[in-house]
Amino acid sequence: MKLKVSILLVLVVGTWLTATAQEAVNMKFGKPTKEELSMTTYEKDTNAYAVVLCRLTDVEYTVQTSSYLVDYREKCRIKVLKPTGAKYAKVVVPYQKGMSVGNNISGLRTSFMSIPMNRISGNSAFQEQDGSMSEGVFGTDGDEMVEDVKATAFNQEGSKVVKTSLGRNDIVNTKIDEHNYQLEFTVPNVKEGTVIEYEYTIHSQLFWELRDWYAQCEIPVVYAKLDMNIPNFLIFNIEDHGIQRLAYTCTAGSMKYKVESDPLATPMTVVTNHYVYVGRDLAGLSKDDYVWNVKDYWAGITAELKQYRLRGMSQMEYASTWEKIDQMLLDDDNLGQQLGSQSPLRSELEAAKVSDIANVRERMAAVCKLVLGKVKWNGTYRLGTTNNSSVTLKNGTGSNADINMLLVQSLREVGLKAYPAVLRTRDEGMLPYNFPSFSKLNTYVVAVQISNNTFAYVDGSSNDCYIDALAPQLLVERARVVIPDNKSQWVNLQKVSRPKVTTVIDATLSAQGLLQGKQTILRSGNGQETKEEKDISMQGTADANGISFSPYGLLPIRENPFTDDQRLLPVEFPTTESEQVIINVTMPEGYVVEAAPESIAATTPDKGLNGRLATFLSEGKVEVHYQFNINKVAHPTKNYAAIKDMFALFAQHNKDVLVAKKK
Repeated sequence: MKLKVSILLVLVVGTWLTATAQEAVNMKFGKPTKEELSMTTYEKDTNAYAVVLCRLTDVEYTVQTSSYLVDYREKCRIKVLKPTGAKYAKVVVPYQKGMSVGNNISGLRTSFMSIPMNRISGNSAFQEQDGSMSEGVFGTDGDEMVEDVKATAFNQEGSKVVKTSLGRNDIVNTKIDEHNYQLEFTVPNVKEGTVIEYEYTIHSQLFWELRDWYAQCEIPVVYAKLDMNIPNFLIFNIEDHGIQRLAYTCTAGSMKYKVESDPLATPMTVVTNHYVYVGRDLAGLSKDDYVWNVKDYWAGITAELKQYRLRGMSQMEYASTWEKIDQMLLDDDNLGQQLGSQSPLRSELEAAKVSDIANVRERMAAVCKLVLGKVKWNGTYRLGTTNNSSVTLKNGTGSNADINMLLVQSLREVGLKAYPAVLRTRDEGMLPYNFPSFSKLNTYVVAVQISNNTFAYVDGSSNDCYIDALAPQLLVERARVVIPDNKSQWVNLQKVSRPKVTTVIDATLSAQGLLQGKQTILRSGNGQETKEEKDISMQGTADANGISFSPYGLLPIRENPFTDDQRLLPVEFPTTESEQVIINVTMPEGYVVEAAPESIAATTPDKGLNGRLATFLSEGKVEVHYQFNINKVAHPTKNYAAIKDMFALFAQHNKDVLVAKKK
């Protein structure tokens, strides 16, 4: 049944953005204004190929006999400004069904089955602590469904507005995996100049979690509003984030309802928290090669259940502290409860006398070599295992969580202190800063304790046996090593090691302008040392004026990837790194280079990047020394101009030419 809400008291008022009055926004769907139909450009971003004119999201709770239901009602209007903007006629809505029930975690049952998916879910259902609930509101499964889908394209054709509506057969539901589905439709007859309107409702039994909501997207947004009215038996931590911030209010309200199983009963009243978030004139922010997850910087909210209270019960904690989450992880059948199990490789470890290896890192490497030689990564990151370790070993393949569990068990067999270091991969986004989050965790790596505050790391996704050689998407600033007895620690995986690449090129220049020789690349750090050699050849020009050649063309920075005048997003690199290149060129007999480009050196204001390039001339020789250091993974927007200029400087010198002349 629908809720009746009355506002009682303003509790919190956020800082409001300076903006046009709300009345200027057309919130009446089904009839675009003349201005919207005739619009050809968006004045705040004339390059935009589409713009979101209005987006409204309402979150409304309903009490049912056997459960609770939360409805997400979505309405959106988009103006297509250029032909490429027609792609926004396609709408994809993810949802979940048939959620499994895992082990009991403080009254909240959780399954890890859906954790690696794009829309992370706690995949949970409440379970009663004491006695039986009279209404039986807590089932063992949670489903979502998408209904009430409507969509229309409005096109101005002469003096008429032509409407083309979505047909029922245009809506397609697709099963992605056991628990994740998506509804998809494409609004017909969308082209340059079209106004698109669509709406749908997600009916969700997953009432204990709130979907992440983003006011911002890759195209500009004129107006977006989220309106949530949440019964106060569900207390959520809510974090708003983004480069451009949302205006918000939180007020106290109430709802009245009758339990459907007893329609003659007196209506009950529940106090609510009523949240309203508004975004205006938001810039379009698109993903590029220098940001891991652009949604980290979109204006929006993320939430996590903190406490819950049911009729006849006292307030109960869920993810209220990180210590609480530690215990939830340690108690889980698919993670913590398997950590202490005997390794199926125990006999092989004993036969190889791995426990006798005195050096901790060497012992760790021996275990990793054995495990990773028997089980290969299947390409998926997970937080919970899908099989026990014996099955994983038999299959010869598994997720990183499956392999990591076998690693932890085997490392403990040889006397090492191995623990899961849980995290959220960089491509999935950052963990919330302002509150603990269980549902945002999506995988873990293995941490082996070397000393009280020092760990070495390995992960099942590694193709080799190198210690501390983690994939870039695992190099997060905040990972949590989960240790029993409240001894867990936060660690920064971006500081685990610093890769170093040294390239030495020994080459000879011929009188015909051919530069050829051998290139040796030495890579170290990340627990590895490798050497690679290959032949190089580069043709210059030879004429009466001398020999023109460019050893600088062998340097790494050949083009400037940062060409925009301004950038709203930060700049993120895969890892810190130090790269050095030394080029030794032997001149043909009787030739000498008389002049070389001036040496250059550059750095960002915070020294997050620095580099230098120098050329040294001697009798019959030319030496080029290049050094470029990435000292920080993430660089703030305020340093963008310096980063752009620095890359431009090195890219420019990549094209420098030396001229060798006869003496």
